[in-house]
Amino acid sequence: MPQKRGNGSPVKLTGALKKKIVEGMAQGRMLLELCREYNISRSGVWRARQVDKEFDWQFERAACNGILAFLDDARESLSTAENRDEILRYKELLRHAEWMAEKRLEMFQPMQRSKVELDGPMVVGWQIEAATVLSNEQVNSRARLIEGTQTETIDR
Repeated sequence: MPQKRGNGSPVKLTGALKKKIVEGMAQGRMLLELCREYNISRSGVWRARQVDKEFDWQFERAACNGILAFLDDARESLSTAENRDEILRYKELLRHAEWMAEKRLEMFQPMQRSKVELDGPMVVGWQIEAATVLSNEQVNSRARLIEGTQTETIDR
């Protein structure tokens, strides 16, 4: 573990350290683990990302690649598990990797698409059925027929 500077504060985030962080993230390592290894603070990494947009872009790409690597490692570990405890542990790791992928990677996010096609005339309206006070007669309201750009009112 690298030593702290003379006053005990974390090491300054240099270009070389930024490159090591990006490489570690791309391998699927966690930022907290990298911060401990290089004796830097997470808030320092956050501040460096705010100032250096190139580092921020590289960090984001590396984090996404790291999630894919973590997902692959979790799948491989689950497939090679030998006993029940390992299976349960690796299954939870795989679930966590899938959650991270859904949260951060667009290709894993659920799609919400809707497509509406109109072929021919369409009737838009409501038919209100209400019993009158004196009898069981029903009251019908008006509906609108929409056809292209024309709008007509039709009594039903």
